[in-house]
Amino acid sequence: MSALMRGGLPLFSFKGIKVFLHWTFALLPAYIAIMGVSDGGSWHDILTEIGYVLIVFACVVLHEFGHALTAQRFGVRTRDITILPIGGVASLERMPEDPKQEFWITVAGPMVNLVIAGIAFIALATSGVDLLTTDLLNDLEGWTGLLTFLLAANLSLFLFNLIPAFPMDGGRILRSALGMWLPREKATRIATSIGRVLALCFVVYGLYSGAFTLAIIGVFIFMAAGSEARMVQQKANVLALRVGQCVRRDLIRMAPSATVQDAWNAMTLVDHHVVVVVDQGLYRGLVLKEDLRAALAQGSATAPIAHLTQHVPSVEPEQPAMVAYQRMVHEGHGAMVSTDQIHGLGVVLRLDLEKALGAIGPTAPAPR
Repeated sequence: MSALMRGGLPLFSFKGIKVFLHWTFALLPAYIAIMGVSDGGSWHDILTEIGYVLIVFACVVLHEFGHALTAQRFGVRTRDITILPIGGVASLERMPEDPKQEFWITVAGPMVNLVIAGIAFIALATSGVDLLTTDLLNDLEGWTGLLTFLLAANLSLFLFNLIPAFPMDGGRILRSALGMWLPREKATRIATSIGRVLALCFVVYGLYSGAFTLAIIGVFIFMAAGSEARMVQQKANVLALRVGQCVRRDLIRMAPSATVQDAWNAMTLVDHHVVVVVDQGLYRGLVLKEDLRAALAQGSATAPIAHLTQHVPSVEPEQPAMVAYQRMVHEGHGAMVSTDQIHGLGVVLRLDLEKALGAIGPTAPAPR
């Protein structure tokens, strides 16, 4: 998908991670300029304010690279970083299931802001400025003003991101901490509930105080928290799926001497994908629909199905469906057989497992 289709302007790339500026970001300097002009401010003051906003978002980019580069150390690739008017988003391909890895990836972002604030503090302290008695925030001109702004802005970013409003950094830190003792879905449910309450507080306070950006952030958090909670629960449900829940019992059974055409007719009549080959009551193997189609295309309609019979592995009904699917993919099987004492012989198709596991993708964990 192109940058224009995604609504982002490509800025640069570092360590294979592309940084995009979303088109809505242009609304922020435009808003500052309009409000400055309406208040009678000079263009010097307006451009200075826009410059300081850009400095904040430069720190936001570094914050997101903190997440992204730490994720790389755990083998997680970051597709890109997108800068929005309300902050930045690092699009990780997935968030590790290991809560310790999630903790370090998440905490890396705020720690970048804390390091920047620490550097600014040391620079101010060594410059001879008395930080306890000098009000530098009212005079942002010069290097001392810039350093003071960096200190204040990055401390604010650090503290704000530690608010446990999932899926903000603080909420993810909370989930990872809970996940060290609780199942992931339960930890997510708790973090989501807290996050949604805080999100509503953001909205109410933002509307009441006129801090509309905070209200917008609250709406975003509320929606994103619900979306991720549903995704995690859906994934947990799918990972709990067992082979026995996907087994087909209404099978077509035919002798090895049956013709390819007879097997095809029987299969298409009831929309099946496999024929069980049985010789004198004993299971001999399976014939798949695609093999019958290929035989018909080669003019072998009257040939017996014995030569198309495959001896596929068996799988226990209680085995996780994900494990069975991954084995099918790795070994190139279109089906496996599953037997239990109550129902007898059954067949589990790769096609059925793909459909059942499709909610989260059959091989990859959920993305951030």
